[in-house]
Amino acid sequence: MPRHVTSDDDEPLEDKTAALSLRSKRTGRMWKKQAKRDRKREAVLTLTKLPTELILECLKLLQPGDVLRFGFVNRRFRSLVDANAAVLGGAFLGTRYPLLVQCFPLPKRLAEVDAALQALLVHPKRQSQLGIHRKPYQHVPPPDPNVLCTCLTCVMSWNNLCLVLDFAHWQDNLDKGEPIPIVPRGQSPQWNQQLVHRNANIVRLAIRDPLWHARILETHLDSTIRSIRRHAKNKGNKRKHVEMTDEEAELGTDRFLSKPGPSSFEFPYIRDEYYLLEAYLPNRTWRTPEQKWLYIIEGQHERDLGMVVHFAKRVQEPT
Repeated sequence: MPRHVTSDDDEPLEDKTAALSLRSKRTGRMWKKQAKRDRKREAVLTLTKLPTELILECLKLLQPGDVLRFGFVNRRFRSLVDANAAVLGGAFLGTRYPLLVQCFPLPKRLAEVDAALQALLVHPKRQSQLGIHRKPYQHVPPPDPNVLCTCLTCVMSWNNLCLVLDFAHWQDNLDKGEPIPIVPRGQSPQWNQQLVHRNANIVRLAIRDPLWHARILETHLDSTIRSIRRHAKNKGNKRKHVEMTDEEAELGTDRFLSKPGPSSFEFPYIRDEYYLLEAYLPNRTWRTPEQKWLYIIEGQHERDLGMVVHFAKRVQEPT
């Protein structure tokens, strides 16, 4: 007899097997992370479909540092930022830092100077007379005379840009009241060499790229805001302070620095001067009759080159 007997009344079998739902805290966290990654990926893909002009207009609303970080998202964004660095940097300098850019101009490259003057600038005798080469600062490296103009204005411009990066590096120490490490005279520890070298590389980038120039000014604006707040809390400090409201600080522009305040005539030759440094804004002086700041850097580079020619002629004249 057959083992199985079939009947016309038997219903066909239906496979209702379903995957078991995994419900645990671990899988829940995994799904949340995956969903977050998917949202980020979709946001990037959506952004890449926008026209370049619209992306640039959006980037102009950010901070320079945010734009530089945006360039690390993918190759397309990196190429976009690199190709439009001059446009973006110029926009930031003109809208966010119109005052700081006059206080901290870029030094000129030697190639930008007339060929006849280049020979005078790099002449060994003149280079030996520059004090910055005989006794370089511990916190600011000397400029390369074969790359940059070494007239007095350009040397000071280089020094100032390197200085504000060094000043920014020690803001946490100053906020917490922790002493800045002292470098003994005649010594150069490895950490100091690395810091000074890093700052010099950033300034070199700024000389080629306006976006990096804007990034340096963004950094110094942040240092200045933190320093102003620090000194405002010191009730024993009776010196004249820079006026700043919290709303002005949140704007991310240097507009509040147009108010009257202390002048910055002295270059901080050592890091010990950082403790009392509130707002380092060189190359400007307060004009009481007009009640405004007068920026004095314009035309100074050309006047310094004229002095280089003048002294070179005096040396050549027979005594």
